[in-house]
Amino acid sequence: MRLAYITDEATQDLRQAAELAKKLGFSGVELRSVEDTPIDRIPIRRLREYRRLLDGEGLAVCDLASSFYKCPLAEAPGELDKLKRLCDGAEELGCGHIRGFAFFAQGAPAVTDEILDAFGPAGEILRERGKRLLLEADPSVNTPNHAALGALLARLDAPEFGAIYDPGNDLYDPGRERPYPEGYLAVKPWLAHVHIKDALLNAAGEPECVKIGTGWVDYPGLLAALRRDGYKGYLSLETHYRVGAGISEALMRQPGGAAFSQGGMAATVESAQALRKLLEEGAPCAM
Repeated sequence: MRLAYITDEATQDLRQAAELAKKLGFSGVELRSVEDTPIDRIPIRRLREYRRLLDGEGLAVCDLASSFYKCPLAEAPGELDKLKRLCDGAEELGCGHIRGFAFFAQGAPAVTDEILDAFGPAGEILRERGKRLLLEADPSVNTPNHAALGALLARLDAPEFGAIYDPGNDLYDPGRERPYPEGYLAVKPWLAHVHIKDALLNAAGEPECVKIGTGWVDYPGLLAALRRDGYKGYLSLETHYRVGAGISEALMRQPGGAAFSQGGMAATVESAQALRKLLEEGAPCAM
């Protein structure tokens, strides 16, 4: 297993983000927004500069954390141009993985034939470009938990699609799926990337992100399972909390940009140290 973090959890400055990754001993970064711009909107010439910077620091880009298909289903045709831009960007950055979702839920979450059909053109683009779309469970979309995500991937049944496992998101799932082992086992056949965040239900019964290892995700059990199962991909920090402050519901729904990064450096460093401690208490991990 290798370690990375989503850079806009700490800063919008990629040079600063790279310096932090090196300081933490990480080998990769995950890009969502840089310089207050979503990753799919950054010009190619600028991405080439990013690549030179990251290569110079020995850092890989493990995933483009895009918002592809995190929109109403009616907007699906327009999203295909975004996917093409993301494939262009991934090519420039030497990255094989792009994050995606299963559309905002309208009422009760459900994967309909229309949603399945929308993944057809996306799959064609991915096959042509040699990239893989990793879908994430999120409480706002039609796969609010990993059981629903696994069911969608089973129906898609195509190598162009895989899973991001994000155990912290399960604390926001209305159905309260248990992150581990249930959530993990539901997507294990398609697992390609892991987001590391922790959360709990606060005194008001509302979900709240907290420092890694202080929430309700069974990270000792999960990390042991990943080692046992031979997972070789990245553990990518997505802290989603701020020391002594909160993140607005709007930014939690669509994270990114300068407002989201504000105050995130301390929380990222704190959670990185906590994750390292958890890993050191178990089997060694390639940072």
